[in-house]
Amino acid sequence: MSKSIWALLCILQTCFVGNTIGSIGDKSQIYHQCLTLCRNNNCKDDTSFKQQPSLSLILLNWSCKEDCSYICMWRTVDYFVSQGLKIPQFHGKWPFIRLLGCQEPASVLFSILNFYAHWIMYRKFRRKIDRANPMFYTWIYFSIICLNGWFWSIIFHSRDRPFTEAMDYSCAFSMVLTLLYCMLLRIMNRKNKAFIIITCGYVSILCIHLSHLWSGRINYGYNMVFNVAIGLITVAITTLWWYFSRDKLPHVYLLAWFNILTIFVTTLELADFPPIFWIFDAHSLWHANL
Repeated sequence: MSKSIWALLCILQTCFVGNTIGSIGDKSQIYHQCLTLCRNNNCKDDTSFKQQPSLSLILLNWSCKEDCSYICMWRTVDYFVSQGLKIPQFHGKWPFIRLLGCQEPASVLFSILNFYAHWIMYRKFRRKIDRANPMFYTWIYFSIICLNGWFWSIIFHSRDRPFTEAMDYSCAFSMVLTLLYCMLLRIMNRKNKAFIIITCGYVSILCIHLSHLWSGRINYGYNMVFNVAIGLITVAITTLWWYFSRDKLPHVYLLAWFNILTIFVTTLELADFPPIFWIFDAHSLWHANL
């Protein structure tokens, strides 16, 4: 079978196969035995502890049931490693060391740094760019969308809950789509009819996708497909604009470099390996390079 057919089958599987529940780690007998013992010894009920938990667990609203899952996750990992078995995943995720109550400390740190970098550039942009510039408020809007996205990335990677997950996916999609929207406005350069059409399309796609995401009709896999598709469209359009404008606008070569580096960094999202030092996984390294 040719490589192109294999690639097509992979795409179809990503798009049409539903979620699977459970991973090797959380399905293992040792994990379930540990959970039973931990809950009997440490918990009054699923939420309450028999003894006062640490301040970080209280602040980040860890339940006793969730804390037992974390404890038993590591006991299961230790068992698998001691038997020479592959490191297991739990509920579809790799095991991470919990730091100050945060579930994925590296992703939290790099999301904070990305938020800070966007905040610095937002302030610098407002200070140095004339408000009369036709794209001034467009890029201000994009900056606010990015700041909001990185804020929810921090929250989600600190505590993975249904609400924080939905907010992270929603805001990540809004950043990708808004970049395409802003670049189209820049390329069209103040053409009123084009502005109306592009804006209507942008608002419609954003509302439809977010409504589907919040209703549960779009999961992580679908969201990734949408993000990658829109990202590739943005790269294609802006690369063509760079090619045809490179003589009139010499500075647009920076856009070409941005596209190349973005594609290179995005390949990290396709990688999947156990966290290095139980902290740095492919996703956190992707955050580090944005």
